Amino acid sequence: MNIRLVLNLLGKLLSMFSLSFTLPIIAAFIYGESAIPFVLAAGLSLSSGLFLSKAFKTEEEFESLRHKESFAIVALIWLLMSVFGAVPYIIHHISPVDAFFESMSGFTTTGASVLTPEELPKSLLLWRSMTQWIGGMGIIVLFLAIFPNVARRSAVLFQAEYPGVTLSKIKPRIRDTASSLYKVYLTLTVLEIAALYLLGLSLFDAVNHTFTTLSTGGYSTHSESIAYFSNPYVEGVIALFAFLGGMNFALIYFAFRGNFTLLKNSEFRAYVVFLAIASLALTILNIDKYSIFDSLRFSMFQSISIMTTTGFTTADFDTWSDSAKLILLTLMFIGGSSGSTGGGIKVVRIYLLIKYSIQQILRAAEPRTIRAVKFEGRAIKKEVLDDIAAFFILYIFIFALSSLIVSLFGYDVVTSISATAATLGNVGPGMGLAGASENYVAFPSCIKLLLSMNMWIGRLEIFTVVSLFIPSFWRERW
Repeated sequence: MNIRLVLNLLGKLLSMFSLSFTLPIIAAFIYGESAIPFVLAAGLSLSSGLFLSKAFKTEEEFESLRHKESFAIVALIWLLMSVFGAVPYIIHHISPVDAFFESMSGFTTTGASVLTPEELPKSLLLWRSMTQWIGGMGIIVLFLAIFPNVARRSAVLFQAEYPGVTLSKIKPRIRDTASSLYKVYLTLTVLEIAALYLLGLSLFDAVNHTFTTLSTGGYSTHSESIAYFSNPYVEGVIALFAFLGGMNFALIYFAFRGNFTLLKNSEFRAYVVFLAIASLALTILNIDKYSIFDSLRFSMFQSISIMTTTGFTTADFDTWSDSAKLILLTLMFIGGSSGSTGGGIKVVRIYLLIKYSIQQILRAAEPRTIRAVKFEGRAIKKEVLDDIAAFFILYIFIFALSSLIVSLFGYDVVTSISATAATLGNVGPGMGLAGASENYVAFPSCIKLLLSMNMWIGRLEIFTVVSLFIPSFWRERW
């Protein structure tokens, strides 16, 4: 492990990250609030970044960047972002653990909260939403889009952060791919802000909810979440953009260019089918609670919100039947598409696991017949299937272990399981004491730190973070 190179690049990333405090500083002046929390946070981030980049200056730069250094850089910068991002909360007299939890939840686009939005100044609410917008597409992708000199060895960094089974390379050069993805992200951001503003939301609410919709984050400026607006049209716009946030952004990029390959894409079709089945099932199960229109309205919104791991709510689904809650819990595990801002296991992994399982059943029945698992007309390599199987096993193991630990602190099964699933899958609201009408403030500090770890692991899709805890990772050369 080239520790010097890792620390040098972490310093450069932290220096760039300090610029993210600019918008909340401007907002603080506009709303007549103190800008000191953000100035101090920016100063700490910039000074730390400059120190690391200067103290560990190296001539090797990206030429010698390997996968293990990339894993370390990506995992550690997300952790450091959450630490420095917690500074404004701490200065507003929020405990360090709660501040770190809120910050980690923001950057990982989880949306699990320990705070009451109405009690926070507007500049801090904006920062809270911004953390999700930044985390949605990823700090490394932003770094690659801005700095052209990174392009030579940037693929390993991109692969370490960018969610999905395979790298969605839409341009020959990685930097161009990152730039294209951010152009799509910015375009959708502007479109949603305009749509929500035209529907009557204040500019402040429109901006905040756009930041937390496209990133599939789910932070709201109101404790009642989207139910606060009680407007089907607002719900429709937010559901649409959450749906887009849960899609592979490469498909959206091609659609913008008139190439609608998404209609033939197996993962996209599975994504739509899962959502359609869940929405229909929930509509039927909720028909005794609401009118037909409201049952469809609430059921479709929650299906999209939970499966894309956005986590907005328009209804208290804790009052729904056990069957309905089980469907939502299943959607938490499935998550969004590969190459999206959504969390969870990802649709493509579920799709390939199902095909692989069917293949194994047929192989047992007809052992002499050779069958390959195919995706988009191409046979999937055994190494990829092994990675998917390992990911799934680790995901379930971490989920089971975390659920057990939470339950040992006296929490009921529903709360333990759903809080773990909601944080590991970067969903946000769980059920029971972590439900849609509750938040995570009542959990003890050790559980908040455990759930924060789950958010970190879930956002970077397990391997990038877990590898840091293997001693040989720091010694052996790959």
